[in-house]
Amino acid sequence: MHIPPYYKRPAWQRFLAGACIGGLIAYFVFLFMFGQLQEKWIEENLSLRLELQDLNKSYETLLKNHKALDERSKEGIQIESIDIEFTNLKEMRIENDRPMISQLEEEIRNEAHHAIGRNVNDLADSIELFIATIENKTITIDDFSYQATIRRIIVSETLSLSIQLSAAN
Repeated sequence: MHIPPYYKRPAWQRFLAGACIGGLIAYFVFLFMFGQLQEKWIEENLSLRLELQDLNKSYETLLKNHKALDERSKEGIQIESIDIEFTNLKEMRIENDRPMISQLEEEIRNEAHHAIGRNVNDLADSIELFIATIENKTITIDDFSYQATIRRIIVSETLSLSIQLSAAN
């Protein structure tokens, strides 16, 4: 069996040369397209990894916050500050006397300071004792004596007291 000598004919030579050149061009086009796809895949992979890291950090932070809130809710809400409001400053004619008002607030805060940091439920259980502590105190400022009567009390993170003053005997 004999293979005919096609390599000697110019038409076959052009065909074989075109096939080789076409194969090389196709190979380079394949390499370019594969490189582009690989580059996009790597960029997408990196961005997804960064996003995953951010989400993991956010998850850990939220988990820590949740645990802290859970512990805080187990121990209950604590009183953080005291807000004092006087209801009858005009009747007592001391609405413009700022130093006296601040001294009155300071005296009442001194009586109620033990409530700061206490659990709201604990204070609610002993609210009668708390009210009696403030109402039984006679406040003396600049030869004037006042008796405080609590008209309204709101127990939350901020202890709000509405106090009515009266002249003490």
